Amino acid sequence: MNPLKTCFLIPSVASGGIEMYLLRFLNYIEDTNNITVLVRSNEKGELYEEYKATGVNLKFLPLGYLSPKRIKDHYKYYKEQQFDVICDFNANFAGIPMFLAKKLKIQKRVTFYRQGSDHFPPSFVKNNVNTLMNILVYNNSTHILSNSKAALDYFFPMRSKTDERFKVIYNGVKIEDYKFTESKESIRRELGIPQDAFVIGHVGRLDKAKNHDTILKVFQQVFKEKQDAYLLLCGRDTEKLITVIQELNISERTLVLGYRKDIPRVLKSLDCFFFPSITEGQPNALIEAMVSGIPIVASDIPSIKECVSKEIIPDLKQPFDVNGFKNEVFAIVNQKPKSNEFVAKEKFNDRKNFKLFNTLINE
Repeated sequence: MNPLKTCFLIPSVASGGIEMYLLRFLNYIEDTNNITVLVRSNEKGELYEEYKATGVNLKFLPLGYLSPKRIKDHYKYYKEQQFDVICDFNANFAGIPMFLAKKLKIQKRVTFYRQGSDHFPPSFVKNNVNTLMNILVYNNSTHILSNSKAALDYFFPMRSKTDERFKVIYNGVKIEDYKFTESKESIRRELGIPQDAFVIGHVGRLDKAKNHDTILKVFQQVFKEKQDAYLLLCGRDTEKLITVIQELNISERTLVLGYRKDIPRVLKSLDCFFFPSITEGQPNALIEAMVSGIPIVASDIPSIKECVSKEIIPDLKQPFDVNGFKNEVFAIVNQKPKSNEFVAKEKFNDRKNFKLFNTLINE
């Protein structure tokens, strides 16, 4: 199979679900010589050096929907490069690139949805722009992908069941990254966590959708009843929570680690993974915790229900159910927890799922 000349569009090279997915995919494939990663902003985030190391052509070219100049810049760049494939990971906001790509007769135009709902506060103008972008995606894409059925149901509820452009390709996790010999005790010593503590963890950037307010409220309630409990938070910008943590009087038992590259190691230090997201496309962090064999407490939303084993579904709670989440944490404390490990390793195997995506891009 000769790789086609491909352009992937992503919002940034900061640490996020889209950016991590594409980075893992690029590290999976053998040949990146024909690949351009087009960043739709000027932000050089935490993953910049890792993207450069993949060998792709990394180009920053902002795109604004109220900027004819920026739209023209994208048109000129696509035309100059003569891509065979344009793949945009920006959900409905792939509308303009798909429209331009069709005008240029680019043979394969792929929109990949990796969120479960819109990520902007609604307004008259934004809602109408969003609707227009959705129409452009529908009318101009040759393939419309998602990492969950729930996301396709949200963005295209009226799609035809016979429309073969729509496909679900699940996330891929490199299972080998979660197999290492370092002990839980060693990792806890490094983090300054007592060996006999009960540690609840969360991995996710500071974002309304991740529901950090509920995480802190639940831990406050758990800590009142279990003095050896600790909360560990990883993710970009989580340092901004420190003032709130102090106000809730849980700072002595809360570790805010910020962005970490060694998530598999951090996960091994946990007794419970807490993930009360309000909305998700497909939750990478939750999947990684399940692959690690960690008991989970999570929210009852479609994309999470799609990830977990059937026996876990009755234990999921509504995203703001503080008391319900607290009870689920104590269920893990007091009894043998249910496991998602086998389901996660089968469903989210990187070789299987990245092969599907690579085949679709290059077939």
